[in-house]
Amino acid sequence: MLDLSWGIAGALGVLMLAEQGADVIKIEPPGGDPFRGYDGYAVWNRSRRSVTIDLKNPDGLDAFRKLAADADVIMETFRPGVMDRLGIGYDAMHELNPRLIYGSCPAYPDGHRLAQKPGYDALVQAASGQQWEQPGWRLGPIFLHMPMPSMGAMFLVPTGIITALIAREATGRGQHVRTSLLQGAFLYTTQIWTHATKAPGDFWTTMSKSYPAGSHQQMIFKVSDGWVHPSMMSGLTPVKSQDELLGVDANVDIATFGTLPPEQREAITEKRDQAYLSAKRDELVETFQANNHAIEQIVPMGDQLGGSGTPHPQLMANGMIVDIDDPDFGHTTQVGLPIHLASTPGAVKGPRPRPGQHNDEIFGELGYSADAIAKFTKVSA
Repeated sequence: MLDLSWGIAGALGVLMLAEQGADVIKIEPPGGDPFRGYDGYAVWNRSRRSVTIDLKNPDGLDAFRKLAADADVIMETFRPGVMDRLGIGYDAMHELNPRLIYGSCPAYPDGHRLAQKPGYDALVQAASGQQWEQPGWRLGPIFLHMPMPSMGAMFLVPTGIITALIAREATGRGQHVRTSLLQGAFLYTTQIWTHATKAPGDFWTTMSKSYPAGSHQQMIFKVSDGWVHPSMMSGLTPVKSQDELLGVDANVDIATFGTLPPEQREAITEKRDQAYLSAKRDELVETFQANNHAIEQIVPMGDQLGGSGTPHPQLMANGMIVDIDDPDFGHTTQVGLPIHLASTPGAVKGPRPRPGQHNDEIFGELGYSADAIAKFTKVSA
């Protein structure tokens, strides 16, 4: 697989394929992918080999075509038309290698009114309506700290490629697999979309993330030695109510609590806050669970990964924690594989390679000499 992708969606989408068995060669410009400055790339670009190619150099273009002639997949994230102008678009590569799967994931799909404009995650958030539909501390649009378009497209990239590979088993031919960050945005939006400007009042109180606090935010409590989140439902019949366990004189069930006047809800919440503050986290969790209440400790992500000691035992048992010696950062603790296949398990194949680390190895196999390799892999003077 030849990976020409930049940004989050392509890097993470290809990573999932790389660590489930795909032999991925990252194609970078001389000097390296400009996104290497992002710390996340140390994880997103692991399990690959790297070569540098100046695709505007005829010798570099020739070298790329030699790689593509024997490849199963090409993945790119340029604006529609860029790869065609370089001479390595879908039509040219399909003619060279009819079995090739050619994946494209630009910001906006070909034919979109913004397809030829600069595009990245935050702009797609704005153009797709996502920023408008997220309630927050005030009315109007809210910037999303999670890159939702990229995170949606991240799943579409490997899904499309694998689907095309399966289809090739029946047809014997490759095809063009196209998605975009915009389509990644709608992957999520179609599941939770609400017409925010016409939504009823309770939409803003139940879905708001900061102020005014919604019902979910009101289920986060500080205890004497940390924080907990008791769930509104566990699927089990409680032995004792939350208020009985806390010693609070209220005993209002969840369904009724939301219908009480605001002043009464605030008074009950204040009593609960004080009761939680006097409790110890581990003892409280054990007591709640023994009485069929769902509850969890609220812990920092760093604690899950072992930032304050040992990683969480469940993550260790699931193989979700790996130790990687990165060539730039040294020893790192990273998230492992999120998918486990019983018969053909995946694996992290190594840290992020340095730009062009495998130039001699890969191009040497194609018959290029060291001098010839240097002509199209080095930064021009």
